[in-house]
Amino acid sequence: MTAIDNTSWTEETGDQAIAWLVRVQSDAATAEDWSALTPWLEVSPTNRAAFEHHELLSAEIEDHAEAILAGLAKPSADILPFPVRTVKPAQPAWNVGRGAIAAGLAAVAAFVGFGTWRASEGPLQVYRTAVGETRAITLADGSHIRMDAASTLSVRLGWFTRKVDMGDAEATFDVAKNPNRPFEIAVRDQKVRVVGTEFNIRNYDGVVNVTVRRGIVAIYQPTLSNEPITRLTPGWAIRHTVGSNLSVRDHVDPDQAFAWTQGRLVCDHQRLSEIVAYLNRRYADQIHIPRAAEGRLFTGVLALDDQRDVTRRLAAYLSLSVHRSDRNIVLS
Repeated sequence: MTAIDNTSWTEETGDQAIAWLVRVQSDAATAEDWSALTPWLEVSPTNRAAFEHHELLSAEIEDHAEAILAGLAKPSADILPFPVRTVKPAQPAWNVGRGAIAAGLAAVAAFVGFGTWRASEGPLQVYRTAVGETRAITLADGSHIRMDAASTLSVRLGWFTRKVDMGDAEATFDVAKNPNRPFEIAVRDQKVRVVGTEFNIRNYDGVVNVTVRRGIVAIYQPTLSNEPITRLTPGWAIRHTVGSNLSVRDHVDPDQAFAWTQGRLVCDHQRLSEIVAYLNRRYADQIHIPRAAEGRLFTGVLALDDQRDVTRRLAAYLSLSVHRSDRNIVLS
């Protein structure tokens, strides 16, 4: 195994690191356990170094699990046992505790493994909303997410990073500030990275829109560079077509991007096809339009509390007729 210098921390710190590692790797571990670990890690670099040392040791134990188990097998008859001692020398109390914890750690490593630790980004939490459903989420780190309808997010709150994988979705993020644990969102072929800020992301139909209301958001496109392609400050947005090298940066009113959280859709010369695609995520009754009407433009504010009013206003503005049948609405 790899030799690691552990002289930089006390035995007590080492014991605490082992106890934390066993605690968060338990099958009964909760998000609160992971959240409680963070303050301990941040007390001092020594704590983090001790934890990382035992994490590496754990991983190596897992890598050599088969050899360890073979070595623990029943000894052959060719091996003579040591004689049993009737008197055992006294051991300091701390050494007994350390041995018990280490033995527990070895048992966990040998028989259960540390696969969960290898997912050290944290336990996976998947959040979904159905058509017509919105949802407010408070993460264990204090960050707040509000999900629009028909959206999917996968979240991992790790010890050193916080990560979100965003599927087809729209969501606002109010990220709790923590310089030691950046918040990263993977959205198609781009990555959004922040420390603490408030922004909205819409990821529909191959187009990603990011709008910032507070703080600074760094946008990366890993296929192009390891450096940010732009940094957005409040009142700025970026629109990106997935698969292309082009992103358009623009100055906007950020409240328009957040309007859906208040039950409104703000449109500024927006194509009818885009509006209908969004409305079909908000309502169970699906709206259909002919191809000839897809490019028609609409400017205005739509209240989303009543689908009949929404379709009636769109139809009147664009000089279209409304036809209803079963759970379908046709604008033509």
